[in-house]
Amino acid sequence: MGLLEDKALVEAALFVSGRPLSLKELSKALGIKSLDYLEKLIELIAAEYTERKSAIEVVRVLGDKYVMQVKQEYSQRVIHLMPRPDLRTGELKTLALIAYLQPIEQSKVVKLRGSQAYEHVKRLLDMGLIYAEPYERTKLLGTTQKFAELYGFPENDPAVIKEAFRKVVHAEYSDIIAKLEGKEPEIEKEGEESS
Repeated sequence: MGLLEDKALVEAALFVSGRPLSLKELSKALGIKSLDYLEKLIELIAAEYTERKSAIEVVRVLGDKYVMQVKQEYSQRVIHLMPRPDLRTGELKTLALIAYLQPIEQSKVVKLRGSQAYEHVKRLLDMGLIYAEPYERTKLLGTTQKFAELYGFPENDPAVIKEAFRKVVHAEYSDIIAKLEGKEPEIEKEGEESS
C-alpha cells in the first residue's frame, strides 16, 4: 500500500480501538513492520487534526502508546452522548477498587477481588477504561482518560477520582481498606469501645 492508504489504515485503527495502542500493537495488527514509519504516520495524522483545529486529537500517552480522543474542552459537552460500558457488578467493583487505589499492582487487585479479577482486568483493558504497565513481576493498573470522560471527571486525576470513589469503595470494602491504610475497621473500634 502507499502512504495515503497506510495513513488511513492507522487512523481507522486508532479510531475503532477506543483505547491507547502501542506501536508494536499497531504494527502487528496492521502488518506495517517499520515502527519508525508507523510513528511518522501517526505524527502526520495528529498534525492534520491539529491543523484543521479539530475537536479530535491523536496524542501519545503512557510512554509509547497513542490514542485518538475528543479534546478535553469538548469532551465535557458531549459526554452525555457517549455510550456507557455494559459492565457486570464484579467488573464494576474491580474498576472502583482500581480507581480508588491507583496506581495499584494487579497482584494486589487479585488478592482483594479473587482470581476472577484477571478476567475483569482484561475486559476493562479491552474497553480502554484502565491501563496496565509492566511493574516488577506484575502490572501496575490505573484509570485512563476514557474512564474519566465516561464517568464525568474533568480529567484523569487519581486524587480527584480517589475522593469520588472513597464512599463507594469504603462501603463495599471497609475491612480491606482499613488493612491497606494500616487502621482497624470502624466496626471493630466501636465494638472495642463498648466492651
